[in-house]
Amino acid sequence: MRRLFPVTDMTAIDDAAAADREWSLDELADAYAYPEEAAGPDGVWLRANMVSSLDGAAQHDGRSQPLSSDTDMRIFGTLRALADVVVVGAETVRQEQYRPARAREVFAARRTAAGQAPAPVIAIVSSSLDLDFSLPLFTSPLVPTVLLAGEAAPPERVAAAERAGVRVVTAGEGSRVDPERAKRELAALGLRRQLTEGGPRLLGQFVASAALDELCWTVSPTMTAGSAQRIAGGPSVTVPARFSLASVLEEAGFLYTRYRRF
Repeated sequence: MRRLFPVTDMTAIDDAAAADREWSLDELADAYAYPEEAAGPDGVWLRANMVSSLDGAAQHDGRSQPLSSDTDMRIFGTLRALADVVVVGAETVRQEQYRPARAREVFAARRTAAGQAPAPVIAIVSSSLDLDFSLPLFTSPLVPTVLLAGEAAPPERVAAAERAGVRVVTAGEGSRVDPERAKRELAALGLRRQLTEGGPRLLGQFVASAALDELCWTVSPTMTAGSAQRIAGGPSVTVPARFSLASVLEEAGFLYTRYRRF
């Protein structure tokens, strides 16, 4: 993997040999470490991890995997290993067939030193709570799954979730979840290093509410045509949100970028 762009706030490998070898997971973890803003008792940092084709598709045949690569998946796993919580929309849980996050020995010491659980919590944003609570994501997670719901969530679905051992957190009025409130409620649970993996509708909500701090975006050297969603969907914002480039890595035509909100 090769660093293409000099960035002062990223721990990177500058020796020539690094351009011709695969980075270790420890090196990737150093490169993608959360900033100090997420470390303090009042701090919280929300980053997103998304992939798209050259022509802007976030999915192909309803899934992101066809756009990905082995290195993209290594970064995906590293970002999860650094996070306290992975925030995801209910539709993405269904489409991508989400399973519980797993503990990984290579990151165990790093997570222990940071005061983190062995694996990140999966937090699902849902208005209807129309989910199958018999799936492993709910029945056998290493750490309990969280559901973020509005105050008007169907009581029978809330009860079903709680019977399955799921923690239901109210994060919005009516049936909808407020993105900024969801961010605050998770931080109040001690889940300050936050990662969202979408889908596009949820990411669009985080962007519209100015809750997103960082975007980790993989640009896949593919083109799909068609009518697939972009990485962020929903209503447009009045003024485009501005982000600054933090780092770019390249391998086999894939660009692995990080942008931070101004």
